[in-house]
Amino acid sequence: MRGVSTDTNVSDVEAWLSPDIPVLLDRVDLGESNKRAEELFRNLSADSDVVVYGDYDVDGISSTALALEIVLRKGARVRYFIPHRFNQGYGLHENVAQMIAKRKCDLLIVVDCGTHDAEAIKLVRDSGIPVVVFDHHLVEGQAAECDTLINPQMGGNDLGKKLCATGVLWSWAWRTGQLPEEQLLELLDLVALATIADCVSLGSPLNRAMVQRGLETMRKRPRQGLAILMEKLGITPHLLGTEDLAMKIIPCLNASGRLSYADLAVNILFPGSDLVQQVDKIISLNQKRRALSTRILEQVEANTDDQYRYVLTNDEWAVGVLSSVASRICSKRGKPVALVASVGEIMRGTLRMPNGGDAVGVLKKVSPMLNSWGGHRQAAGFSVKTDNWQPLRDEMEKLLSEVTICDEKEELLHWTPSDLNVKRWSEAEALGPFGMGNPCPILYSPYEGHMEVTPLGKNGKHVKIDLGGSTLLGFGAADLMHHRDALQGWVYKPRIDTWRNMTSLQLILEKMIVV
Repeated sequence: MRGVSTDTNVSDVEAWLSPDIPVLLDRVDLGESNKRAEELFRNLSADSDVVVYGDYDVDGISSTALALEIVLRKGARVRYFIPHRFNQGYGLHENVAQMIAKRKCDLLIVVDCGTHDAEAIKLVRDSGIPVVVFDHHLVEGQAAECDTLINPQMGGNDLGKKLCATGVLWSWAWRTGQLPEEQLLELLDLVALATIADCVSLGSPLNRAMVQRGLETMRKRPRQGLAILMEKLGITPHLLGTEDLAMKIIPCLNASGRLSYADLAVNILFPGSDLVQQVDKIISLNQKRRALSTRILEQVEANTDDQYRYVLTNDEWAVGVLSSVASRICSKRGKPVALVASVGEIMRGTLRMPNGGDAVGVLKKVSPMLNSWGGHRQAAGFSVKTDNWQPLRDEMEKLLSEVTICDEKEELLHWTPSDLNVKRWSEAEALGPFGMGNPCPILYSPYEGHMEVTPLGKNGKHVKIDLGGSTLLGFGAADLMHHRDALQGWVYKPRIDTWRNMTSLQLILEKMIVV
């Protein structure tokens, strides 16, 4: 499925299974070389006062933490600022830039944003403060005039363009020798978190190698706050995988920026005296996020408005949870969706696109009506003044209804469930870590004519399907059982699960094939 066969050179196979980080970093191109940025970092000392400006998602949180680590290990003083999602939104804001300019510092480091924040960066630089920007967002229109802007989207190669912001900063730090290599390798836990959270491609050997090493660090020597979080979430550290990051840890870290201040998640990545209380708080925030998300999903599913099927809004919606909900709706429907909430005189929205769509392209077409916007092909955010909201909504509804969706061919492996066990699937996981661009193998088995379905859980939505020699777990699949008379086969995904120190192989139902 990945183009590797028995005819493939053995060294190529070994390089794919065990990618070499230093070799890959020699090949990465982050865009135009930047000696000025190197010089500014190398000149940091105990007399230096640095400010780091980040973003409120996990890539922004992780890149902020990585920048703080690098500066602290150089002995300099450092503070950080992350904007509030509701009150300020994405990007380097001019009012904060003015505050930084007045207070003065020796260096401003901007991570996971800044490429388009021309006026704010000019304001800081005009005050005499040098600015270094590490970003990975697509460049639309005029980029900020900054001789220390590192963004692989501007002249970088494929390896560079597939990095998240944390990966850009880390790769630059390695290539310019900002810290000893062993110290930087220990900081790959932050890159792993950000890479999985930002859904950048694990088809990139560099991303995959960095996630592998970062997972190894988190398994053996997790940060104190992450160790507490894993314990409370029931995660066994030495068995930590990308699914644990994506489904358990990252949602908790994201919840702080979605419903409160992202500072809470940054603090958990550093030693502290009240980490247990802070971990409890982000777990509580994530529980609140899940409840809010469920309510929004129910309201979207109940929508009967024929005029607006793609651009949806509700005065009760919390801005911070819209992106995750939009992703779920887009995935379920296979169609674009924009969810928008009101924040005072500004409407803030998130846009999600299935394969074949271009979220940034759509926003570019309506950009004259927008207050701010940015993102990637599949996911983007925007804000609009309430005065422009109605014409914007009408135009976006039209544009999204015209999006051509590319049906993606699914590749399945024919595999009988009873032929799988923990040992065999553990060997298959050598192909991982799995994620965007390096999907987990999906398996298919024909229906043999016998099954026993029993309820699973308390809400009646889940089922356990006994096939005789094996069992499938169908989460949210109770309604699918109405099609059992037309059943042709099962599509499922294995997952290794550990509960109370007992490890087992679970087979998760993905789809039912009916005729």
